[in-house]
Amino acid sequence: MRDNYFREQFNVAQASKDAFGVKTLVSVFAAVLTAILALIGLPPMVNGIAGLVLSVTVFFFCAQEMGDGLISIFLLRPSNDSLTSVALIAAAIQSLVLIFTPEGSEFHTFAPAIFLSAAISMAMKYLFICEIITNLNLIKSSKTYIVNTSDIDMHKRAIDRVCIVNPIVKFPNVVDTTYDGDPSEEKIRMFVPIASGAILIISAIVGFISGFGAFAAAFAALFAIAASFTAEMAFVLPYIAEQRRLRKLGSVLLGYHSIEAMRDVSTLVVSDVDLFPAKRTRMERFRFRDKEKMADAVEFTAAVLLESESPFAPTFIAETGCDADRLPEVDDWRYMKNYGVVAHIYGDEVLVGNRNMLLSYEIAPLSQEIEASLTSTNRSIIYTVINGVLVSYTVFSYACDPEMKRAAETVGEDFAIIATTNDCNITEIAIQKLYGLNNTKIVVPDADERKLITSVCEDIEETNAVPDMITTKNAIGILSSVRKAKKLASVVNMSVLVKIASIILGLVLTSIAFFIDHSAPGPIWTVLFNAIWSIPVLFLTLIKK
Repeated sequence: MRDNYFREQFNVAQASKDAFGVKTLVSVFAAVLTAILALIGLPPMVNGIAGLVLSVTVFFFCAQEMGDGLISIFLLRPSNDSLTSVALIAAAIQSLVLIFTPEGSEFHTFAPAIFLSAAISMAMKYLFICEIITNLNLIKSSKTYIVNTSDIDMHKRAIDRVCIVNPIVKFPNVVDTTYDGDPSEEKIRMFVPIASGAILIISAIVGFISGFGAFAAAFAALFAIAASFTAEMAFVLPYIAEQRRLRKLGSVLLGYHSIEAMRDVSTLVVSDVDLFPAKRTRMERFRFRDKEKMADAVEFTAAVLLESESPFAPTFIAETGCDADRLPEVDDWRYMKNYGVVAHIYGDEVLVGNRNMLLSYEIAPLSQEIEASLTSTNRSIIYTVINGVLVSYTVFSYACDPEMKRAAETVGEDFAIIATTNDCNITEIAIQKLYGLNNTKIVVPDADERKLITSVCEDIEETNAVPDMITTKNAIGILSSVRKAKKLASVVNMSVLVKIASIILGLVLTSIAFFIDHSAPGPIWTVLFNAIWSIPVLFLTLIKK
């Protein structure tokens, strides 16, 4: 089933890649051909015919993007293709006017600049879909986990949003999710119709002053500026650059959906098994205190540890030779934070916990001196009590995963970790000490908080929530990826602001130029202006970490 989902999405992505490759080549061909014809000084009629034919050709090959972009303006949901689609119409109108313009006219054709903008837009889409295909291959070839974010009401801990990691059960719809959402499209919702209206008014004024030819030239020139090179670049380039860095960390962003989801997350939920894998646990000593209950002591301890999903359970079962399939059934067990587990087995009351639990039940544990000597060098101890009688104690140790520890060293004071556990020896202090997280907020939730976290996890599973990120790492290993995704949000926002600012400035300067001399602005001006204002986006993409 996983292979089927992958193949289906891979085929869709590959078909899009091929289509955008063709659209890019057609747009580049149109830009180069019209630029050559304009440079060699052919009559306006020739430039007009070439511009008109190629405008229709580019619009035809990019019909889906241009058509959707045009319609979206009237729906007040403009896309990055909206201004490009109107620019192509402006190029066609000016080309039509040039066909009937006499030789010697000083009007320039702006078709090359508009075709170049269309080519860059299609090229960005091509690069974007290439990243999706690479991400699909990473997910297909690796053991992956899904990362979801969710609101959670833990205000007494100053936590209101968490990040949760779970193994992938169903192959996610990577293609559709990655395509959905672009911050630049959201921010230009009102900008596009306003800019289009302003261009139409300015062009009409220029036409009223200098004639219909000037109107067509101004109309095309202003939309050549509006169809800025940064239209798609503002999001795609920063996204691609950061995605490639993240892929080295084993993480996949699902477009702007991931960036938005990670923006306000500062808490990661992990399980004790993630922090202390079974292979990192070690049994140091197991001693009986009641020889008549030796068999029960081993089996009951193993059963409770297994039922409560303790990281130490596999090691204890292996060391004591228990058969996990034949362990007794544990009834109505409950975990008490900082104490241990209370359960019933065969009607007997069983306690598996620490010194605090025994003292609360008025049962004498080992002396403090003996316990202190046994638990030195990061060792822990649990007692097993059956019907009020201490029957055994176990000394064991937890060690952190080296890879997790390296990841933990990058965690700062601005990030919190919630560690869910049913083990009384896994405390905030123990985690901070073993992982070296003395400056990081560690939370081991109580019973009510555990129920809240479990409810959030179940809600994510039941609603089949769209993943916010996909990763080959687990637990603390994803923190570096979360940090990069959070930083990417600010980079993208700055890029979008650069795009909008460049368009506004370009429209103002070009309008002034047309009012001073309607024949002065040319296609080289629009190309250079758009190219210059692409530099800040490139800077943010390449330099901003």
